[in-house]
Formats: sequence, C-alpha cells, structure tokens
Amino acid sequence: MSDITTIAIYGALSADSVLVGLLSEFEGVPAIFTAKTVPPDAKRPYIWSYGDITDIEADSSAKDLVCRDVTRDIWIVADDAGNEDAIMEIANRVRDLLHRATLVIGTSNMKTAASGPRVGVTEGEVTARIVTVNFIYEP
Repeated sequence: MSDITTIAIYGALSADSVLVGLLSEFEGVPAIFTAKTVPPDAKRPYIWSYGDITDIEADSSAKDLVCRDVTRDIWIVADDAGNEDAIMEIANRVRDLLHRATLVIGTSNMKTAASGPRVGVTEGEVTARIVTVNFIYEP
C-alpha cells in the first residue's frame, strides 16, 4: 500500500507550482524525496517522506470492500536562518494541499486529512516541520 501512498504524495506536491517555487531543485526536479534516505548533496529546503507510520484496515462505505487507513509523516527541512517564515510557508502549503483532498491513483480513490505542522527534532543549523497525513482509500 505504501507505493500508492508515495505516488499520491509526490504527485500532489510536485504538481503545485507555488510549492515547487519554494523548494530547491535536485537533478532538475523539485526537491521532494520519497526514498529511505535523502541524497547527501541535496540542497535545502526540501521535502522528505518515507515509510508509513500506520497501515490498518478501515471501514468501507461499500459492503465487502477492504479499505486501508495509512498514516504518513511529511518532513519539511530547511536551513535554520533564525526566521521561521520560510519553512512555515512551505509546511502550511503542504498541509493545505493534502488536507481534505481527494486523490485518484489508478483505481484507488483516496480521501485525506492533514494535521500540523509541528516542530521536527533536528541538530545543527537545520530546522524541520512535520505534517502528518491520513490516507483512507479503497482499491
């Protein structure tokens, strides 16, 4: 199920020109990473999301149909310049794009609910915000 979630996250975020304009680029595309690790030469600000927090069976509106409820954190990472305005603009845009959205991936219809942004624990001259998104979808 996480592959569909990954596709949904990347598709929704990379399609938004406002968000793309706020991010760095990596190899000619917006710095939105969905692999286990972020490339060491990636420039900030970037977005990173990998792995589901939860993946459970959910109630379906249709009888005898198995649904999934997947929760995923989306990290927004930036240089800590002492001013939170830039990272909060990105984090709030991510939240707005994924809150109460309906996403269609193949034959799956997803409803979303986003919460946050909240502060992510970082070290050094880096700051982060986390937006948590629930994806409820039927295959």
